Amino acid sequence: MRGPIARVLAAAALAAALAAGAPSPAAADAPPRPPRTERVSTASDGAQLDRASLHAAVSDDGRYVAFSTKASVLRGCEQQTYVCLAVKDRVTGRLTRIENGGGFDWGPPVLSGDGRYVGHTAGTKGPSIHVEDLAAGTSTLVAPDAQIQAITPDGRYVLYTSGDDRFVTDRYVYVRDMVTGTAQLVEGDADGARFGAASLSADGRFVAYVRRGAGPEGDDVLVEDRTTGERARADTGRGSSDREFVRISGDGRRVLFAAGGRTYEYDVRGRTARQVADAPARSASGDARYAVLVREGTGGARLVLLDVRTGRRTALPPGETRAGAVTVTADGRAAVFTSTASDLVPDDTNGTSDVFVRRVR
Repeated sequence: MRGPIARVLAAAALAAALAAGAPSPAAADAPPRPPRTERVSTASDGAQLDRASLHAAVSDDGRYVAFSTKASVLRGCEQQTYVCLAVKDRVTGRLTRIENGGGFDWGPPVLSGDGRYVGHTAGTKGPSIHVEDLAAGTSTLVAPDAQIQAITPDGRYVLYTSGDDRFVTDRYVYVRDMVTGTAQLVEGDADGARFGAASLSADGRFVAYVRRGAGPEGDDVLVEDRTTGERARADTGRGSSDREFVRISGDGRRVLFAAGGRTYEYDVRGRTARQVADAPARSASGDARYAVLVREGTGGARLVLLDVRTGRRTALPPGETRAGAVTVTADGRAAVFTSTASDLVPDDTNGTSDVFVRRVR
């Protein structure tokens, strides 16, 4: 554990915000707002940041957004060899720095559903995973030489891939119980396979993951029940799957994956898959109901939010944009993404990548 005084003070403020709870029933019943785009990567006073921000993740209710940045407003981030990690409270506007030791950012952070826990991978000589408890102001080392994939809503289970040395982090899939401190191997590289994206059910029981280049059709999507040890392939007959995306629903019943330029939904109990979109998904909400589809265009990527249940599609944001990683809130009302575009919000003049949230309803 680690937590300097400054971090503890910041954590106290975050803890108070977390304790404030969800919006009131009256707010929940309010009429839907028109679509709009908001820049998230701003200082606590709303001023734009002076350096790039990227690799964003959002809490289920959209209140907290974690991202990496070198903005000078975070006291020393511009002097770091690599980047800093920050959390934005979209209700209070507060921007808080999360210490990562000045290490290299090895990928996007992950947030627990309520925004209390932030998992991230950072390091200068190799990647290490830490989970930050924003309410307690503590940090826990999860694993060295590893890459974080997911964290359960309560922060108890952490899913990650790891390897045999500091620069190879895709040879094993593990789930660590943060309460007992034990790690369970889901699958290793006995046959020389490597692993891509991975996802975890809300209770930590089911794991969906991509095994790269081991099957006759290329990359495979597998689902394992950690309680029974039963494992099934989700993408049979769909060709090689996208190694960068897979999402299992919180209840462990459905899996979204992309293969052959299309998106499919797999029924874990029925062991059947159906096509839900003619474009590949890049991200999805925690319950796997809402997915962000990507259509490449001449001017960049066109992002579309799909309601898997109803088939409804909404442009996100409108038109084509040079957008990076995308994450979706639990209710599908908003998505967070990074972009270098300067015309998404007024007065975007910093000439670099920013983090945005797009509300669609």
